[in-house]
Amino acid sequence: MRRRRTEGSSTSRRQLVLACLATLLLGLLLGHSLSPSGSDRAAIPAKSGAARSLAGVPVAFSDTPQGAAQAVAAYQRAFASPAVLREGVLRSRIEAVAAPDYAAKMLAANSPGAERLAAGPIGTGISRGVQTLYSAIPIGYRIESFAADRARVLTWGFTLLGNAGSVEPAAYFGLTHTELVWMEGRWRIAETRGGFGPTPRLATKPGPLGGYGVIDLARGLESYELAP
Repeated sequence: MRRRRTEGSSTSRRQLVLACLATLLLGLLLGHSLSPSGSDRAAIPAKSGAARSLAGVPVAFSDTPQGAAQAVAAYQRAFASPAVLREGVLRSRIEAVAAPDYAAKMLAANSPGAERLAAGPIGTGISRGVQTLYSAIPIGYRIESFAADRARVLTWGFTLLGNAGSVEPAAYFGLTHTELVWMEGRWRIAETRGGFGPTPRLATKPGPLGGYGVIDLARGLESYELAP
């Protein structure tokens, strides 16, 4: 009987985490490298933000396709952090990287998930000093369009979430379309759409962004470098 209650409790915690992630990670998912290497790969600097950052988010990226890809990676990684569960941090980071006319919408879409995570086992664990894993690991990207002041970037990757207490660490894969605009000397998020998947199996059933196969997706992506 105790085992059944434990299993049920674990299932409920997992469902809660997934529900929170589905809200919080709307367009904020990213992952690590899988596609063929190339000289034009976008690097994620080992010391991102050393030159310039706002609200703890690196923003010093060039007005080029690779700069746009770097910006998306850095911005999304900044949201997959225990820091965003602290009061005011999610808002300040969104306002730093989103276009002014999109910031409020982005905040409204993601605040409920952040609040639930903060109030749930992840947030409770952090407040008690429990070792917590919450980070985005980049896989790859594709520049869908680019102009001098606008870019559209598709990204695929996964977020690692869990702790050493009650939440077993797991990887949540996600695919994201991000629209960027060049404003005030940096890339700003104008719109973002994302969904879970595809996980590492040959095909994923149709979801918010349609159906897709892992092999076909990977072949169309450029790799992210994790260091210069």
